[in-house]
Amino acid sequence: MNTKINTKPIPIIITLAAAFISCVVSILQRVEFSVFVARLLVVVLIFMFMGTVIKLILDYSFRTLEPAEPLDGAEASEITGLEDEDELTEEDGEEVSESEEG
Repeated sequence: MNTKINTKPIPIIITLAAAFISCVVSILQRVEFSVFVARLLVVVLIFMFMGTVIKLILDYSFRTLEPAEPLDGAEASEITGLEDEDELTEEDGEEVSESEEG
């Protein structure tokens, strides 16, 4: 099972959320336009950097959590010793077909 987590939108989501909060606070404080733009620029730069760092940390964490692929091409069932359910039920002598259940 090779699941890849999509972390690409994380920096932009964090940046947009911070920019929205900055805009709301600046509007409520009734600041001048130049101060508004300066605050917004600083917030966007800081939170874009923070979002990128968070994305890199998550990418590294998810990469280290993935199971290693066997080098010799062996199947997972060969490595773990697990077999199909059909083979297990035949060995135990408890194989039940769907028509016998009812």
